[in-house]
Amino acid sequence: MTHKVYVVTDLGVGDGGKGGVVHKVATMQRAHTVIKIGGAQGSHGVHTSRGETFAFSQWGCATFEGIPTHISAQMVVSPEGLLNEAQSLRYEHGIYTPFDLLTVDEEALCATPYDGIASRIKELALGENPRGTVGSGVGQAYRRFRASPLTAIKVRDLKRPELRELLAYNREQVQNELQYIIEYEFRLEDRATLADEVGLLYNDDFLDFVVSRFQEAARLVNIVSHDYLGEVILKKEGVAVVETSHGVLSDPLVGFHPHTSALRTMPSIRHGALEEAGFTRQIVNLGITRAYAIRHGAGPMPTDDSAMTDRLLPGSNKDTNRYQGRVRVGPLDLVLLRYALAACGGPTTFDGLAITWFDQIINNDSWDVCLAYAGADNLKYFSPEGEIKVGGDREHQAALAEVLSNITPEVSSVPIDASANQDALYGVCAGVFEEALGVPVRMVSFGPTETDKLCK
Repeated sequence: MTHKVYVVTDLGVGDGGKGGVVHKVATMQRAHTVIKIGGAQGSHGVHTSRGETFAFSQWGCATFEGIPTHISAQMVVSPEGLLNEAQSLRYEHGIYTPFDLLTVDEEALCATPYDGIASRIKELALGENPRGTVGSGVGQAYRRFRASPLTAIKVRDLKRPELRELLAYNREQVQNELQYIIEYEFRLEDRATLADEVGLLYNDDFLDFVVSRFQEAARLVNIVSHDYLGEVILKKEGVAVVETSHGVLSDPLVGFHPHTSALRTMPSIRHGALEEAGFTRQIVNLGITRAYAIRHGAGPMPTDDSAMTDRLLPGSNKDTNRYQGRVRVGPLDLVLLRYALAACGGPTTFDGLAITWFDQIINNDSWDVCLAYAGADNLKYFSPEGEIKVGGDREHQAALAEVLSNITPEVSSVPIDASANQDALYGVCAGVFEEALGVPVRMVSFGPTETDKLCK
């Protein structure tokens, strides 16, 4: 019987370094399974001490250690993405039978290439006012499922003889949804991309291709019943790790509208999946954040400082693209982190923090941190102490996003002695976080691999 499950939660909007942390925890704890929750658009980077480097999306970040992955019903799956990721693992990394390391809940929702087309065209239509999207269609598929559950394509449907009809209907839904949007006046530089996307949307040969790819995924994927998590995975002896996508600040209820995900990202949602599967033993909640602020794409980021990009981003897996936008960095924002903790239920929700990319701070000899915002005196959005209030409808969260986009951070600098040993540097890092957030620091990353992560 599994006696402990680690739940890894990004306290930002994503990009916190979940890949390396999951890899370290699963390796250190000799986990029997990584359980995936969230969306297939994740890009969780792993660098091993053996020199392997990969950005995982649907396989768990302990795959290089031979640890199996279970994709839960709380995951939105991309069948096309599964085939592409398997090919990369097989031909670029020598994992010749990657599907032997994967089980997928039959109840998991599928995102189709047509959902991806819808997501990308909607983002193009926003022009100079981006919402931000990866463009894979995960959010699009989930929103449609919520609006019309009976029209959703689940993983179990991949083996149905009428799969082509299901995908054709999915395409028709997207065509109807985009009928008027594609008549907008798009930016000149986006019109060729729009034409390509619309061409695929109405191309019957592309539909045949999608059907063939989904049928191939059905042949290769080990599709299991919904009770497999409780009856098989959690009956195994030892430890499991829950790997999630997105981050708390992208949650559709507590994030800053409209720059949010369609999927819930709170640790309580992850606990619900475990409780449904009958798990009653220890859950260890681990919050993740970089040692500096980062945001990939549009949305409020009070400490955004473009002058810090070259100093903090070397080696990142995150690239600028049309749909997500540029990667922004800046001083560590402890106000936003306190808000994320409060939104999750407070500091006691978490058993510890994992701090990533602290090596970049050491390389810069000083650590810029934001403990407060100047002028945070609007009591509609801030407490008398200047903390961001939790709670509010979508209109409130949209207004809060505007406020945070124009707030001024108060930044101070913590000196860093790069010549100090790791224990001393760990103490400096832990001291800043623990004093500001009230959560113990359990891991600090001094480099990209599992051997560079110090745990206490």
